[in-house]
Amino acid sequence: MTLDERLVRVVEAARSKKAGRIILMDVCGIASFADTFAFMSGSSDRQNRAIAEAIFDALKECGERPISQEGDSPGTWILMDYGDLIIHVMDEKSRLHYKLEELWKEGKCLDLPPDPVIT
Repeated sequence: MTLDERLVRVVEAARSKKAGRIILMDVCGIASFADTFAFMSGSSDRQNRAIAEAIFDALKECGERPISQEGDSPGTWILMDYGDLIIHVMDEKSRLHYKLEELWKEGKCLDLPPDPVIT
């Protein structure tokens, strides 16, 4: 199964800011409010904001804007709501504490696009 272009953009934007532990999860039919969750980690609030900004810009280029975005100020957990796609950019402490991936473990993890080869 290949990812749609929007999810590829999200992953590429997150990788461009060195996001760690990127997971895409199909929750269609499990969550009533979204079809896909994206989870990723940054090492600081500053990096989390940079990751979220890169994703915002990448999706804005194809005409999408979030319905809402929360958590920019503290930056430990930034949530971006694109309707059917919910993006969580979290520091590791918050991610380990809330364990969202475990909460939605019935969802199917999607394969990420390959990392580009740098020569």
